[in-house]
Amino acid sequence: MSILFFVIIAAGLPFLSAMSYKNIKALEAEEADLQLAKTPIYLQSMLLQFVLVVLAFFAARVNETAIVLTSKFTLLSVGAAAGFLAIALTVAGLSQKYAKQKEESTLHHLLPDTALDRVLWIVACVVAAFCEEYVYRGVLFQMMLQLTEHSWIVAALLSSIIFAFGHGTQGQKAILQIIPFALGFHALVYVSDGLLLPMIVHFLYNVLVELLFGRKIKENTE
Repeated sequence: MSILFFVIIAAGLPFLSAMSYKNIKALEAEEADLQLAKTPIYLQSMLLQFVLVVLAFFAARVNETAIVLTSKFTLLSVGAAAGFLAIALTVAGLSQKYAKQKEESTLHHLLPDTALDRVLWIVACVVAAFCEEYVYRGVLFQMMLQLTEHSWIVAALLSSIIFAFGHGTQGQKAILQIIPFALGFHALVYVSDGLLLPMIVHFLYNVLVELLFGRKIKENTE
């Protein structure tokens, strides 16, 4: 089970993400004002997240790996979380402010348009925050620790790279931007001794990016 999980998370998901990006760009080339239905995208994303969590759970059991879901909410960990969230949002805002028109990213296809979209988007953000932190910062990171003889930095970097390529649907530029973002989540796990705090920050970031910069992101693709 652990080998199957690793193959899917390190090769299968990045491949599917790259193919999805390629297909979306091909559709954009055929139709200038392409509008994808959001509901199927959100539902498919949540289903995939649940499948990955199930695989990760059994992989952890096979390896007898303990995953700590709770976090220690100390002054240091909460301060680190607030600082990381502020920096991440600032970077997101600056990247949109100075972005060129016709960006390669497909992120605008994922952002909600209607009230129903926004409800499903929030649910999808909750699912993504829990599942991605459990899968990447939890199980995958522990597997990388074993493979790298408990080198925290190398394990975190490898996990972050795999996490970034798993988001290849957003484009090559996004992959490079997500790597330091993922490393920040690993740091939050380290200072809080668990996954709950990074899950909360992950959820807040996803929601706030849409609320603060959603319109700008869409304008940069027009």
